[in-house]
Amino acid sequence: MPIIQVNMMEGRSVQQKRAMVAAMTQAVGDTLGADPNTVRIIINELIPEHFAVAGVTWGEKRAGSPPAPTDQSGTES
Repeated sequence: MPIIQVNMMEGRSVQQKRAMVAAMTQAVGDTLGADPNTVRIIINELIPEHFAVAGVTWGEKRAGSPPAPTDQSGTES
């Protein structure tokens, strides 16, 4: 029984998520030979402040905010 976890930023419509799980189920069935009735998909939606790249949250990046200032030791000041 394949179990797939998808982590993505919140904001997609119900229709988009339904289309994604249908396409993923089809792809898993086609590539792994899995019965579609055994494919499980878990969607984890993240709020922008719960995801960061290079020390900047997605919320900061969306808002165009510069990263927090750092002192010479590399810690926030």
